Amino acid sequence: MSIEKERLRYSDKIRLISRDARLTIVSWMFYAFAFGINDVLFNLYLLEAGYGEDFLGFFLSISMFLTGGLAIVAGIIADRYSRKKILLVSNTIIFIGFFIQYSTLTPIYLLFSQLLYGIGYGFNGVCWQPYTTSVTTGQERVHVFSVRFAFYLVASLLGSLVGGFLPTLFSSLGLAVNLLSAYRLSLWMALIPIGLSVISIIPMKTDRVAKKRSFGFSNVIHRRFIGKYALAWTVSGLGAGMFVHFFNVFFNLAFAADEVTIGIIFAINTLVMAIGNFTSPAIVDRFGKLGTIIWFQIFSIPFLFLLSWSPVLYIGVIGYVSRALFMNIAWPVMDVFYMEGLENEEQATAMGVINTGDSLSRAIGLNIGGMLLASGFLRAPYFLAGILYAVSIILFIVFFGGKTKESEYKSEVGRNE
Repeated sequence: MSIEKERLRYSDKIRLISRDARLTIVSWMFYAFAFGINDVLFNLYLLEAGYGEDFLGFFLSISMFLTGGLAIVAGIIADRYSRKKILLVSNTIIFIGFFIQYSTLTPIYLLFSQLLYGIGYGFNGVCWQPYTTSVTTGQERVHVFSVRFAFYLVASLLGSLVGGFLPTLFSSLGLAVNLLSAYRLSLWMALIPIGLSVISIIPMKTDRVAKKRSFGFSNVIHRRFIGKYALAWTVSGLGAGMFVHFFNVFFNLAFAADEVTIGIIFAINTLVMAIGNFTSPAIVDRFGKLGTIIWFQIFSIPFLFLLSWSPVLYIGVIGYVSRALFMNIAWPVMDVFYMEGLENEEQATAMGVINTGDSLSRAIGLNIGGMLLASGFLRAPYFLAGILYAVSIILFIVFFGGKTKESEYKSEVGRNE
């Protein structure tokens, strides 16, 4: 097939994206812009307030533990009620949690805000992918998941740039009396796009409620498939928890990078990832879903080890950007692979299973990473995470890599479950 025809097919599939799928893209973009600001500033905000890295790891892990504890129950509920309505309520709870989080430094209120975030994300995390699957066709689905994540990254890029420059802006305008208040004013700005993300859910089509059934796992058909996928995901989640939330702290402590520099680094990273995700559908057409998932995760691992060694900032940035590029090309494809291996009535419960494993393992990883940073072992989390990512990929290959085509695996799932 010629390049011209390939591009035409890509553009045709983009035009096929439905109104409701486009609204999910818009909602994700607002959410990502807010988190671009948050990711650059919030950890620095708590450190500036006098909290240590070990407290930071514990604080961030609270929502993860709660999300993990709620995820399966949330998934069971979401397979029985409207996922759109659950998304609206859960994202409103997240907004309230962040409003509290950005407005007080009292430990008890900070902890309460993380509990709210954990509850909101516990339900949010099990609904987005099944809802999106329900409003897309197989012909457009890879494009929707990939393009949505690409636009998510573009919005995150803009948020990172804005987050890096906002504290300086508020200080130069005389609106902030010190760095701490400059951080707080900047974080308050993130509440605007979070609110718009909630509002953009309202016009989405209400999905059909599945036939009511008693609570439990009677609706779960592909149990072995879910268990295998969840195990591989949980192992990588433990590794991710050690470092993903600490990049701004790492660059600040290891290389004395300020918030402007960190914002620029985050922006470069998200730009490169967005470009990668726009090309993801074409990569899937060439290598298939399984090939894309396996090989691009493998490509990401050497750069984690590069981060664990990086003696100077530019080498750390190369490792950071390259790891994220390859890993995040695979990520939306993994979501499609998982959703397409399941029936509609079990998808949210199945998301609950993997979110439980992922959130609990990330929570443990957050505490380990926070303690390592507080002890001065700034690069150790990347080395340990590289080992865990390698184990996760080996598990994925053992479980799913023996089939050359997705249809072969799905036919086997149908026979064995």
